[in-house]
Amino acid sequence: MKKIFAIAGLLALSITPTASFADHLEPKESEIRPGGDLAHTNLKGRDLSGANLKGANLDDASLRIANLKGADLNGAYLYNADLSAANLKGANLKGAVLSGADLKGASLRSTKLNNARLDGADLNGADLYNANLKSTYLNKTNLRGADLNNVNLSNARINYSDLSGANLRGADLNNAMLYSVNLKGADF
Repeated sequence: MKKIFAIAGLLALSITPTASFADHLEPKESEIRPGGDLAHTNLKGRDLSGANLKGANLDDASLRIANLKGADLNGAYLYNADLSAANLKGANLKGAVLSGADLKGASLRSTKLNNARLDGADLNGADLYNANLKSTYLNKTNLRGADLNNVNLSNARINYSDLSGANLRGADLNNAMLYSVNLKGADF
């Protein structure tokens, strides 16, 4: 009988929903700073223009439609962050980790993304006009229909990525390594 109750208890625990970050946490204002811990927070629609978030942890954070214009996110961690439709114009994301991030429809005009990691990120329809992606990692990245006009992609690593329908006019691809990339309908 004890075995039955033990099994029933384990079964109940296995089907009971655990804490989900679908409902992100409200950020502590004291953490909106360089090196701050903002993982799993709700910063949706927040005005963080010009904010200094250098080295901050924003993993799994919701920054959907946030204003990060001119923000310093140098070396920040944005793994699986939702930055869809966010304004990142002129932001500094040098060395940032954006692997798995959702950047669909985001504005990244004149953004510094040198040495950043965008592996598995979704930049479908993103505006990267005049952005600097020198030595950036773009493995399994979705750049379908993205505006990459005048983008610096020199020394970038682009593997198994989708650039179909992307605008690459004026893009600098010097020493970029492209392997198994979908360029169907891309405009050079």
